[in-house]
Amino acid sequence: MNISDIMTTTICTITSDKSVSYAAERMNESQVDSLVVMDHGEVLGMVTTRDVLSAHPNRIVADAMSSQPFYLSANHNVWEAYHALHQEQGGLALVMQEDQLIGFITKEIVEMKIAEYRDPLSGLYRAPYIEFIGENFLKERKPFHLLFIDLNDFGRINKLHGHPFGDDVIRTYSSVLSSLAEEQGDYLCRYAGDEFVLISTISDEQIQEYISLITRPTNVLDVFVSAAVGHVNGYQTPDFFARSWRELIAEASLGSSAAKLSKTLTSTMG
Repeated sequence: MNISDIMTTTICTITSDKSVSYAAERMNESQVDSLVVMDHGEVLGMVTTRDVLSAHPNRIVADAMSSQPFYLSANHNVWEAYHALHQEQGGLALVMQEDQLIGFITKEIVEMKIAEYRDPLSGLYRAPYIEFIGENFLKERKPFHLLFIDLNDFGRINKLHGHPFGDDVIRTYSSVLSSLAEEQGDYLCRYAGDEFVLISTISDEQIQEYISLITRPTNVLDVFVSAAVGHVNGYQTPDFFARSWRELIAEASLGSSAAKLSKTLTSTMG
């Protein structure tokens, strides 16, 4: 989803020489919580309700407004806006399209939209999030490890203990994975059902430690849970950047299926 779909298009302006009290009145009359500060057609910044509340009413807008305006393109999607706003540590951004100011967007609006991409059961982001991260890294030609994590015997757990217990297992195992994936450069999501995807930029040695921990049976609510892991190593795969995200996630998924089949055969033969 592009930010043009959720931005505020009603742009109310004010000049920098007006008083803070006048800005407050204008916001109240227009039912908006921010004004674009413009002098002679040039955008100088924004003044928000927070700015107004923290400044003396007799001060002028130039003293109270947020400094340097921050711009985003209308073509940016919500994930790009989310990361940009956090990197800039800004509360809002003006939205431009072909050099025209067409609206603005606040961090609160972006975070509300991002929250819709959180899985309510696990608290993790859902598949669109990891797809955005993966495609962005491919576009930037930034190598990464891609792990497709599929719980073993989850169907049996549901049959033996019931689906509510299975939900508890998903919730608890998600916390286990979250505590594992705490390195900077780790991105985790609940992909679907009992499947998770992790993107990481850690070293080959560290990712092998991750895989070893994930595949090792873990006591979750007095049930031992393990997972099959498919791994695509973007640091060692020659044609990594020539492939699409869809192809890479398919390979990782097939890798986890092969690992699960190998475990089943080993268990049967043993």
